[in-house]
Amino acid sequence: MPQKKKIPFWPGLVLAAVLVTLLAVIFIVPQTENETEQSSVQMPEKQPVQTPVREPSPQAIEPTTKAPSIGQVIEALPPEEALPAIRVAHGLALIIDDVGYNISALKRVLALSVPVAISVLPEGPFAGKSAKLAHQAGQVVMLHLPMQPIDPSLQMSESFLLEGMSEDVIRETFQRDIDRVPFVEGVNNHMGSKLTQLEMPMRQVMQLCREKGLFFVDSKTSSGSIAATMAKKMGLNWASRRFFLDHIMSSEAMLHEWERARACVRKGRRCIIIAHPRAASVAFLENNLTEDDAANMVSIRQLLKGKSRMELPQNHALEEVQ
Repeated sequence: MPQKKKIPFWPGLVLAAVLVTLLAVIFIVPQTENETEQSSVQMPEKQPVQTPVREPSPQAIEPTTKAPSIGQVIEALPPEEALPAIRVAHGLALIIDDVGYNISALKRVLALSVPVAISVLPEGPFAGKSAKLAHQAGQVVMLHLPMQPIDPSLQMSESFLLEGMSEDVIRETFQRDIDRVPFVEGVNNHMGSKLTQLEMPMRQVMQLCREKGLFFVDSKTSSGSIAATMAKKMGLNWASRRFFLDHIMSSEAMLHEWERARACVRKGRRCIIIAHPRAASVAFLENNLTEDDAANMVSIRQLLKGKSRMELPQNHALEEVQ
């Protein structure tokens, strides 16, 4: 009788191992995954809240050697946000006329660290540079607009507005002048003792100022000037000069005018004083400005009459600046 062949034992072991593995995959792994999923849902409660990180601006990425100047910061902002025109009931505003010829004197004026309007002559060889320096220092830049004086012996250039000019010529001359002085916010007259007494030229000047959004300050080179009156009629922000610091070039005369300006402020008035970048005038300001003076000095923007984003309450009477 033939013998039966014995089946090897190891295939059975392999088969058993395969079955065990299949059972583990079917029953054990899903349970483990479920536990892991439950654990992952609870984890955020234990993790600290992360602060979102802002990407640096291109300016922050680029290496810089120094912080931007005040002027650079102001230039990057809309004008109304950079320096809002908040009206004040009283204060002393200083305007420096005839700027554009002496950069050294201008730098000394800007170093006074008080509000000052820099009025630039368009024909000055350093008109553009002067306006830029004043703007970078955060100060108001004005166009010192040349106008015809009464005295015919006074020298006049192509920058002057003259009696008898047509409206087109006045416009062309005005535009040429303002193109030479960047960052202009307002205008005041250079000379002009004759032209500021004439209605039609003043109406045209104020129309141009209104078109460009500029304020006007009457330098009052003539007691018969109607410039401020016309600016008011044309709806401009406007003011008028009260004092000339250096009309007479002596220390005694300048001190007298400065004391008058101080008294004006003590009376609660709006007071505008004009000076020039002469050596004696700048030295006077450097030597005589006190802490009280600085506290009372304001930007010309704050003394303007007319429309404002922030008007005074109705019970604050606005005094005429004459």
